[in-house]
Amino acid sequence: MKILLIYPPFCSPSSMPHSISYIKSYLSQSFDIKIKCLDLNAKFNKSRFKEIYSQKYSSEVLTEFDKISRPVYAHNNKLVIQKKSPELFEEMLTLIKKESPDLVAFSLVYNSQCFYTQALIEELKRLNIPTLIGGPAVNHNIYNLSTFLVDEHQFAEYLEKNFNLTRTIPKEVIPDFSDYNPNDYLTKEIVIPLRTSHSCYYKQCSFCTHHQSQNYREVPLELIKKTIIKSGYKNVSFFDDMISKKRLLELAEILKPLKVKWWCQLRPSKELLGSFKILYDSGLRSISWGVESGNQRILDLMCKGTNVEDISKVLKESHEVKIKNLVFIIIGFPTETKEELMDSIHFVEKNFNYIDLISTSRFGLQRGSKVFLNPKEYGITEIKEKSRTILDDQITYKVKSGMTPEEVKKYHHRYLRSFVKVNKIPKIYNYFKEQTILL
Repeated sequence: MKILLIYPPFCSPSSMPHSISYIKSYLSQSFDIKIKCLDLNAKFNKSRFKEIYSQKYSSEVLTEFDKISRPVYAHNNKLVIQKKSPELFEEMLTLIKKESPDLVAFSLVYNSQCFYTQALIEELKRLNIPTLIGGPAVNHNIYNLSTFLVDEHQFAEYLEKNFNLTRTIPKEVIPDFSDYNPNDYLTKEIVIPLRTSHSCYYKQCSFCTHHQSQNYREVPLELIKKTIIKSGYKNVSFFDDMISKKRLLELAEILKPLKVKWWCQLRPSKELLGSFKILYDSGLRSISWGVESGNQRILDLMCKGTNVEDISKVLKESHEVKIKNLVFIIIGFPTETKEELMDSIHFVEKNFNYIDLISTSRFGLQRGSKVFLNPKEYGITEIKEKSRTILDDQITYKVKSGMTPEEVKKYHHRYLRSFVKVNKIPKIYNYFKEQTILL
């Protein structure tokens, strides 16, 4: 038996996929079967944008890629909605058929991957090749196309039940990145994605929908070390939403002897003060900070557990040891006023010297978040949902106080320059954040 694990178009082709690399390792140790990973996202991008890949890596090349790829992705998504074949469809299908798989499984991490996946699954059905789907971006529209599996354990149970396979419990699962061609990725050096834990140790942010139903568990440090050594790469992005100080210091201890550079995402809490020199010495070169707002009332409403003054101290100390600070700001959290938005602008201006890159986004209401489940507590008076062909329903809302969604859009556009003028590195790295460790 042979299983083909697919990471479909479209998303940034800057990093090898972790999801199918992890699944391959788990299933390979569970069963005596052939398993291969196929990153169709990287294959599509390299084939479609040959002129970009042929150029010497630079921020200008990344910017040009972003500029020309966005309309291409949008056009292809429309083709799928119109029941037409997207670009390079036969080429992508040929890559699948070449492997002669008995089963094809798709991992959807981003909503933008749903479109091409639908086209591929529908064609594989016509070819009588069974499919599976999994990942955080699977929505009810895609769910109806194929068999959905939550995780690697359900995958193993499915194989055991449907293919009469004898199962072994894996001793240690080390993501396998060996199936990918490094030249398929738009990056100066390969940065492998790893996680230090499953779920989130904090799980309090009122706008988040990522991990509410999942128990927090940490990946053994020895497995992280073995994965890096086995991969042969020296650059790592840890994509956990948050990592505690205790866990960071444990990571620093195992990473320092490996002489790697690494990136992570953190909550700017005061507990981190005093640890940045140790983290830098272990190879930490860039941090994406969930600052979100420069107004304390909004931070409290978001349940961030942070303090505006402490955030400034954290950014300053991190900067002083030469770690790059990438800052996330959310504009238009329900009941936020224009004056409170200005607090965020003033916060950014005050901390100008300690910020390398700003990433702003307008608040979006997500099904399952605390805000969605408790609208009255956040001043939301009305929620409407509009169905879409492939993606989940579009959610709109009204508020009883603060800026309306329309005003948020207007002010975001008006004051965007006030945020981005602090950037010390090209803004394109908002889409290639892990690559900031290479600068």
